Amino acid sequence: MRWVVCLALAAPLVLQIVGESLNSGDECMTPFGTAGFCDPVRNCSYVRRILQSPNYTHLDSSYLETLKCGEMNVPNRKKPLPLICCPKFSNEPTCGGQSIADRIYFGEETELGEHPWAGLLFYNIGRNRTLPKCGGALVSKRYVITAAHCTVDKPNWKLLYVRFNEFNTSSPENCTTVGEDNVVCREDYAVESIIPHPQYDMTNVSRPNDICILRLAMDVTYHDYIRPICLPFSLEVQNLPIALENFTVTGWGETEEKRPSATQKHVELPGLENEDCNSVYAVANVTLTDKQLCIGGLNGSDSCRGDSGGPLMRQHNGGWFLIGVVSFGARFCGTVNLPGVYTNVIKYLDWMESIMFVDKNL
Repeated sequence: MRWVVCLALAAPLVLQIVGESLNSGDECMTPFGTAGFCDPVRNCSYVRRILQSPNYTHLDSSYLETLKCGEMNVPNRKKPLPLICCPKFSNEPTCGGQSIADRIYFGEETELGEHPWAGLLFYNIGRNRTLPKCGGALVSKRYVITAAHCTVDKPNWKLLYVRFNEFNTSSPENCTTVGEDNVVCREDYAVESIIPHPQYDMTNVSRPNDICILRLAMDVTYHDYIRPICLPFSLEVQNLPIALENFTVTGWGETEEKRPSATQKHVELPGLENEDCNSVYAVANVTLTDKQLCIGGLNGSDSCRGDSGGPLMRQHNGGWFLIGVVSFGARFCGTVNLPGVYTNVIKYLDWMESIMFVDKNL
């Protein structure tokens, strides 16, 4: 989130140094065991968000006091500037791995456990009908990333839950057998809160900021068939090229048969320069920003309706990373030289961090 934050506090922040005093930039550990860096308050969006919360209480004040890690002398300032241990969002140790060894147009069927972070979003669309309409990606025990248009553009739809291990949407059975005797069952997690990016505007045809965080009502239990995908926190992953690189999209959206797929599929697509999308979508007054990605443009291979919100992924050093979120594309999916547009996850890591780290117990 590109919020402009003003640190006009109602009361001064009084912090007590606990243990050894650190210097600015030193590594530290919060009382909850989260790794962080010792920094001034102004550099920590997590703490700024707590301080500016309308529900700020003495408990929050007490918690912030425990984060004090040192002081820093500043020219023309009478008193040293307090430093706090600012937690840094990090990936789960099990992220990005697959349990199997070794809308999607003309995609391959995805085996259970191949992309175990992929979820299917189910909605009450009225008249007691519950249907899957979008996808999402699990990034921690409590959070799923999807597209903002999956929650904002359909105000009459109620998002109910995220389903993992959906092996066949047309099957009335809740479980299936994988291999000789491994029974895998669907798992549904209710959605507790929906946080679309505050700068998403459904009337903007270019769909900037088309990203949304879903907080689940309870922790997801990890196992071989449900685990999170890694977020691209490292500069190494962030600096990888996009154009001419291969990416993977997965979902249950429309196929070449013009109807949603009952089974999860995935397809490999090439990365392009954003100008490739701008040139073909100019007729629709669409212009991408650096917060969006231009992917695909192959004949017959594409994401499509129903894949919205699903993950655009890349593999690096043996792990899978969430690089983009399915946003929009051509009216006729899989049209040659008409790429799809995806939200660039790297550009929203600060916003995601500020939302997810408010929950101090996760």
